[in-house]
This record gives sequence, structure tokens and C-alpha cells, in this order.
Amino acid sequence: MKGAHTLAIQATLRDTDVFGHVNNAVYVSWFEEVRTSYVCSRRGFKAAAEVDFILASTTIHFRSPVYMLETIDMRCAPVRIGDSSWELAYEGRAREGGRLVVEGVSTQVQYDYAARKKAPIPAAWRALLTADLENS
Repeated sequence: MKGAHTLAIQATLRDTDVFGHVNNAVYVSWFEEVRTSYVCSRRGFKAAAEVDFILASTTIHFRSPVYMLETIDMRCAPVRIGDSSWELAYEGRAREGGRLVVEGVSTQVQYDYAARKKAPIPAAWRALLTADLENS
């Protein structure tokens, strides 16, 4: 994923299941961590109250097990921009050796919390997404 936002995540003991590898539900949290890091860094958000979108869907493809203390470089980048929604693609690779461990896509919908309905993507955010899409 050329030009993708990257966040290093280390698998912890609490992430693992009885089989000793990271539980499948943990990957949703890892997607959220890299997505939050991406949005906050690009938009300058400092507080949860600034978040103006909701997660509509997530698709995950598990490629290889991850074990405790492995560092995974999680990446995300925009792959589609609509009128009120945008999609991010994700890729997680083991830092040691570059093994692909997970990939997926999420759809976010801009949301007006006061009106309780979807909203258009703000122009400034659309410009950032578009620039990142063109660089990935």
C-alpha cells in the first residue's frame, strides 16, 4: 500500500486466545486504531467530540496467525470517496519478514449527530481523502 498511513501495533497477551494466536475479534480494534490515527493526524482532531462519521461496515480477510509480542505494521488508505461515505483499505504485515497477516476494507459515513442523519463529506476532508487516494 504505497502512501498508506502506518501504525505499529504489538500483539499483547490479552489479544491472544486459547490457541495462542491473536483472536479474530482483535483485528477490528486494530483497524479502528489505525483508522483513528489516520483521521486524527490528517484532520488535526484532538477530541472524540470532533469525530463526524460513523463506521458502517467492515470486511476482514485473515491471512496468517499473529502471536503474542509480534509487531504488526497496520496500514490504511482511502480507496473510494462518495458523496457522504468513504472507504479505507487495510493491510497488516508482520514487521519481521513482512508476512501478510490481515487485510480488509471499511466504509465510513459522514454523520450529523445533531440531526441524526448522514451528511456530505466536508470539502476540506474530501480534499485530503482525494490527495491520499491519488498517492496510494
